[in-house]
Amino acid sequence: MSARYGYHRDELYFLAAGHHPAFGYVDQPAITPLLARISSAVFGNSLAGLRVIPALAMAALIVITATLSRMLGAGRAGQLLAALATATCAEYLGTAHLLTTTVPDFLAWGILLVLVMRLLASEDRRWWLAVGACAGIGADAKWNIGFLVAALTAGFALTPARKLLMSRYLLAGAMLAAALASPDVIWQAAHGWPNLDVFRVLQGAAWHNRVTYWPAQLVYTGLAIAPVWIAGLAWSLRSEAARRFRPVAIACAIAGVLFFVLGGKPYYDGAVYLFLFAAGSVPLERWLSARRPMAGRIPAAALMTTAMLASAAVAVPVAIPVLPAATLHAVPLQKINYDLAETIAWPRLVALIGREYHSLPAQLRRRSTVLTGNYGEAGAVDRYGPQFGLPQAYSGANNFWFWGPPPAADTSAVVVGMDPAFLRREFAHVRRVATFRNGLGVSDDEQGARVFVVSGLRSTWHEAWPSFRDFS
Repeated sequence: MSARYGYHRDELYFLAAGHHPAFGYVDQPAITPLLARISSAVFGNSLAGLRVIPALAMAALIVITATLSRMLGAGRAGQLLAALATATCAEYLGTAHLLTTTVPDFLAWGILLVLVMRLLASEDRRWWLAVGACAGIGADAKWNIGFLVAALTAGFALTPARKLLMSRYLLAGAMLAAALASPDVIWQAAHGWPNLDVFRVLQGAAWHNRVTYWPAQLVYTGLAIAPVWIAGLAWSLRSEAARRFRPVAIACAIAGVLFFVLGGKPYYDGAVYLFLFAAGSVPLERWLSARRPMAGRIPAAALMTTAMLASAAVAVPVAIPVLPAATLHAVPLQKINYDLAETIAWPRLVALIGREYHSLPAQLRRRSTVLTGNYGEAGAVDRYGPQFGLPQAYSGANNFWFWGPPPAADTSAVVVGMDPAFLRREFAHVRRVATFRNGLGVSDDEQGARVFVVSGLRSTWHEAWPSFRDFS
């Protein structure tokens, strides 16, 4: 089911990045491209194989939530409810469907939460070393874990747990985290901090993100499951039984508010629900055990389980591709989950580029390359191009720009998804030859993409390539 549609544009990008090993990339650290490279080495060009790691990560998140609930005092029933909340959470279902930076990021957050809880439960300051190692590795997956670290620091400072901050092990853990995170920082510095350009582009959607942020927290977790994490937040902040772990509760609240204030995407704080589901399972278990069975025979816990499963049933068509792709034309679920429509028709697009490339006169084709406007298109050509007899794709999008311009002799190109006005500045001849249609009538980023044949590069690629750069 996970492989029903196709690769996501980000997955195509990570596959390409995995074949250009580096300590960092324009828009993310090194771990996700490395995972994509490992997946392709183990499973070949298998989409289902690429999705094995996210599936394993989802299983780990479920175990982490159950572990957290046990540490918070939940019994067997509470642990099962906490695990079920994670297993049926719409956000986690969607996350575990794709190999993106969110997968290792959520996993790193979850492991870090467990380690901090171990530290608070035992007051053994040596846990700071493990915390630092996890934070450093998490930073190599996605920079977002820095917000959790900052929020946890505030949580410790605002509670009696601040005494644990006075430790040489904390200093050693911080140094370990910095050392593990440093490769990406060094790469960014050596390449002019391109991540800052990406952040500036992301800020263009900040107000939209703020408007949708809090409603999305309810929708992304699931309306039937939202009461669990809301109760978990209230219980962990107020209950005497949760007092020992208050720093984590405060950190989860702060992390959510931080992303809201900064205009982050609503899913950035998604891993905090691992703790909040776990915390909510404690009062939920006690409340359910005190309820009388409905009709004298149906336990209240069974009704709650049914509600969670029903919530998942509603969320599944939005989170993962269970419906035929053509359904997205009549029922645009991609308006809720943008990623759905970005996984269709990539081979069809590459086939179109291939037809136009091979329709060129032989003499022109010998000095022609393929240019794309975004990294998804470039990644698709790299993945599917060989079967259509296409050369390597080049693009100015994110790390593709760093992988260099086309060969100096290739002064002509088949181009997809680029502004014709820009092309006319760079080439003497620009001719539109096709418009891409995905064949399903589905509205996505590639539907209606224009294909051009250009020739007569006005300068050299060395001179022209800086103008192609597009970090977003």
